[in-house]
Amino acid sequence: MIPPNEHHASWASKNWPLPRRPSAALLVWLLVAVSAWAAPGPDFTIVALPDTQFYSASYPKISAAQTDWIVANRTRLNIVYVAQLGDITDQGDIEPEQWAHASDALYRLEKTEGLPGGIPYGVVPGNHDHRGGISQFNKFFGVEHFAGRSYYGGHLGKDNNNHFDNFRAGGLDFVVLYIDFDYDKLDYAPIDAWAEGVLKSNAHRRALVVSHDLLAVNGSFDPRGQAIYEKLRGNPNLFLMLCGHNHGEARRQDLHEGRVVMSCLSDYQSWPEGGGGYLRLYTFSPAKNLVRVQTYSPWLNRYKTDNASQFEFGYRMDGSPLAGLGVPLTEPAVVPGEIPPVK
Repeated sequence: MIPPNEHHASWASKNWPLPRRPSAALLVWLLVAVSAWAAPGPDFTIVALPDTQFYSASYPKISAAQTDWIVANRTRLNIVYVAQLGDITDQGDIEPEQWAHASDALYRLEKTEGLPGGIPYGVVPGNHDHRGGISQFNKFFGVEHFAGRSYYGGHLGKDNNNHFDNFRAGGLDFVVLYIDFDYDKLDYAPIDAWAEGVLKSNAHRRALVVSHDLLAVNGSFDPRGQAIYEKLRGNPNLFLMLCGHNHGEARRQDLHEGRVVMSCLSDYQSWPEGGGGYLRLYTFSPAKNLVRVQTYSPWLNRYKTDNASQFEFGYRMDGSPLAGLGVPLTEPAVVPGEIPPVK
């Protein structure tokens, strides 16, 4: 029998190989595997506010009712982010009082009780916001207003016309990219190059793109929508694009290299009272890999439940690598919506 000390000495004297450090590839695989096995996060909601221009011009109580409802229902719906889709006002710099109305409504999101800094949100100029100039947009929603907020990611140039936000919800990281629009009056080449750089530098975040004009009411891309999609579709993290501008509802799914990009149009401005207060709710369910879309008016306390207004689409949120987020097309590639009646 070998005494304990001698046994230790004999074992230690052997030339055992030291354990090797795991490779970077192995660490990435383990990280993905652990993420995939982790329990999915809770459901959460992103709210889209389509063209608010006539509320800012004539019906400020309606836009205030929208944001008051968002704040009041933040906990119940787990509202984590709000995106305004452009045409915040109808007359841009020509009528500054419209910006006072718009800011009165949107600033309410910043005063959410129990949430320092309020509910994260972003806004983007539409063509109407450019009327007479764009100084009022940057006065109320410029870089200085958002700088220092935890979710504010950055901007292009000296103004906030093009910017991006970051937030985390349901155990997932997101980047929301806002792209300016004013027909052919803007030089889009540097804007699109910047947008491409933002998505690449945030490749680990799931990407939403918001620009005022992307889709026509028949579901086809408008020229800017086509250009933005073709420029950004090569980024594996891009999965959703939102817009307003054209009066109606539509959506389309585009398949690129095994990945699906969903684009959605919602704009109710030609309805009575400038749109009746309708907004969009995008509820993400990581446990089901599903996004449910609803259209609701806090002003009227009414849902729109037709196929163009209420639908769902599959989206992988189970911890898979971003390059594998493609899901099969579960409906026609283009779904035109009803065109609202002209007021």
